Amino acid sequence: MKLYIKLLSDMCTYSGETYNSIVDTDVVYDVHGIPYIPAKRIKGCIREAALELLEFGLISREKYGKLFGKEGNQQSGFSLSNAYLKEHAALVAVAEHFKKNGLAAPQNVLDQYTDVRTQTAVDLETGVADKNSLRTIRVIRRGLEFEAECNPGKNVDAELQKLLKLAVSLVKHMGVSRSRGLGLVEMKLDSTGEIDTKGTHKHVLITKEQLKEKNKISYRITLKSTMVCKSPQGNQAQTQDYIAGSKVLGLLAGALGREAYLDLMENHGIRVSNAYIMNGEKRCMPARLSMQKQKDQSYDDEGKMLIKDMLYDPDVTGKQMTPAGVAYMDADRHTASVVTEISYHHQRPADKSVGRATGEDGSGFYQLCGISAGQTFGGSIYVDKVCAEKILEAVNVLGEVRMGYGKSSEFGAVDFVLYDVEPFDEQSQSMMHDAVLTLGSDVILYNEYGMPSTEINVLKNCLEAVTGVDDLELTHPFLDFALIGGFNVTWQRRKPAFHALGKGSAFLVHSDKGFDAERLRSQFIGERTAEGYGELILTPAEASADVCIYKRIDDTLENAEEAIRNKLIAGEETGRILQQLLQTEFARQMEESVRNRLKTALEENPDMFTEKEEKTQKCVVKPGLNASVAKLRAIFKNETSYQAMKDQADAIEDRKKREICQDILTLVDPKQLAAEVSEKINDLYQIPFTSLWDEHALYQNIYRIYLIELKYLVKSLNKAEKKG
Repeated sequence: MKLYIKLLSDMCTYSGETYNSIVDTDVVYDVHGIPYIPAKRIKGCIREAALELLEFGLISREKYGKLFGKEGNQQSGFSLSNAYLKEHAALVAVAEHFKKNGLAAPQNVLDQYTDVRTQTAVDLETGVADKNSLRTIRVIRRGLEFEAECNPGKNVDAELQKLLKLAVSLVKHMGVSRSRGLGLVEMKLDSTGEIDTKGTHKHVLITKEQLKEKNKISYRITLKSTMVCKSPQGNQAQTQDYIAGSKVLGLLAGALGREAYLDLMENHGIRVSNAYIMNGEKRCMPARLSMQKQKDQSYDDEGKMLIKDMLYDPDVTGKQMTPAGVAYMDADRHTASVVTEISYHHQRPADKSVGRATGEDGSGFYQLCGISAGQTFGGSIYVDKVCAEKILEAVNVLGEVRMGYGKSSEFGAVDFVLYDVEPFDEQSQSMMHDAVLTLGSDVILYNEYGMPSTEINVLKNCLEAVTGVDDLELTHPFLDFALIGGFNVTWQRRKPAFHALGKGSAFLVHSDKGFDAERLRSQFIGERTAEGYGELILTPAEASADVCIYKRIDDTLENAEEAIRNKLIAGEETGRILQQLLQTEFARQMEESVRNRLKTALEENPDMFTEKEEKTQKCVVKPGLNASVAKLRAIFKNETSYQAMKDQADAIEDRKKREICQDILTLVDPKQLAAEVSEKINDLYQIPFTSLWDEHALYQNIYRIYLIELKYLVKSLNKAEKKG
């Protein structure tokens, strides 16, 4: 179903941020400068409209709960995406393609859809503006139309959809100052041409014939919207920089159903690894904490940096070392990091007659940190053949997939794909005496008394039990610790919190007898391994402490320039916005050209503006220049074209003043200058461009700038003359 929003007046979707000192109250927009309406705002407005229906007895409490859910008890019956402008994807392509040369800088794009207003508070008694009350607010222009995807759940029948449409139609205002003239909207929900969501999503790219008795199924998660992965500490301003295996396990549980899931957990066993950021097709893993660099060291011109692994050589006498700052790394030592963002939200009091958050009655402002959209994460599912077949069947019929906090609105829309499978043989052997052990995820261990422990001896005992040897040595530890906890929404209580060994912790492992490396390589130890805890990374010991790491490879495939241009200018909306961006660039370059012409004229032909006195031979302002510029400014106010202005200059009786005015006018011919700048833009961007200014607008815009620059030039010359 499609949700359509048309702005009948200007609207401000408050972002909680400011733009320098120019805008105090800014709108929400993406990294490209394209404004959008967050789904949480939309759903909140729809919920308020539904509450009014409930109060008037037009909808039952039960039906209201089925639609909007209840925290900790019942999920929302429908999900909603952010509302974007039509042809948003094409606009993003324009922004991506032209951002490298500054044409599609975010603020340039944003200016095409927004305006900046000023407002102040007025003393009702005196009628005078209050001191320090002047504020600027950015608004999205009226007339723009936005679209959002609305996906009713399986429990939302035709009757509930009808009630949802009614609630949507009752929403008339959104955003900041909606009681003061802003945010008038027309909103409707259209189910015509409804899409079969089960048939439009390809979640499984492998077949049952590829399965073996034991399987390692690779999955990939691409974020289509921001995903909130709350930290165990419960701090909403922080997010985990990976997708926990427990979230993927929960997705599988929902797809399989309760009985099949319980059977899988009790009788077959399953392990779901955390999903970490990917470099292309390669899954990255947490980098070892032992990797350090010299202070202020950076990548060279080739994107390489030689660092030191302190596991092998902790002696750095005479060098100031710091952590390498590498979060994740693939098998080829290309580094990767996860981009996060913060969004701001508010909750109104239970009494909806109060139009703002007051900090009382459960209301207040809060912020959410999430993983930014567009990033891809990967992990693995370890399962036997019987359960693998059930998982393939269940995942294959999934429709839209949403994960994490706020998945029914704004957050957590993902593309989930099972894309590869390989046999997982735990019986193979590979004997080693020395190796490096890195914790690929947090490891939960219990000591002999059944208490959570982070002691190395407890880890050593666990590893010896797995390998079957009794002489393992763990040396040169580099440790991190993680707080394991969280919040149980159903219980409305916090989970018990305890510490565990954190991912990235590293050790040197040695055994005189030797140990089977395959028992540790890509294995899971400790507790809650089904959720991704306890993943291990085992690598052979290196001969040197020097490690060469590389910047992340951009795996984006660039198409032919001509093909991209043709695609960009094909759409009506993208063609319009592209021409507007080019027009903005045209105006900027015209202004720059005017300044350059004046500068060149002053350098190459100073006689136009100055002359030397006969007695002193001092350089002075040319007599009559001040009066001539003032005369031209007066003519400009009354004439509507460049030719009319020239005719007026030709009619000036005073010969000297006439000649100066004629020289000044000859210096900048609007048509000639426009032709030069247009040719320059066509060559630079390879996009057909014709200025939107007609002859009158061209004359007005150019000469307004030109005469201002002349005014300041004359002032500077006069000032220089006085100084001597």
